Amino acid sequence: MNTTRYTLARRELLALEHPEGFVVECVEGELWITADGVAGDIVLHAGERMCLAGSPKAVVSALRPAIVVAQACRSGAPIRSLVGAGVALLAERIRRWRHAPLASYPVIRLR
Repeated sequence: MNTTRYTLARRELLALEHPEGFVVECVEGELWITADGVAGDIVLHAGERMCLAGSPKAVVSALRPAIVVAQACRSGAPIRSLVGAGVALLAERIRRWRHAPLASYPVIRLR
């Protein structure tokens, strides 16, 4: 299983593109998560986790210095994953072109 670990400073943002099927865990600190398709925002404290099922993108913000772990909670067919990633990349580039302020934020692609 592929695990990715990030260290975020207070108020630092982490933009996740195509996080469907990933679990975001707050190892240390406190996180504020906003995900498309999820009613309301979620605050995670150390030791808590959230599965991002059905969310095309999410933004993770550190309320305090934090350590975040993103880990796949399921595996998909390789061809389906590649096609989905290609379509998602194209769609995201079109969205960023339309909304220039978004272009300044770094985006992390989870695979």
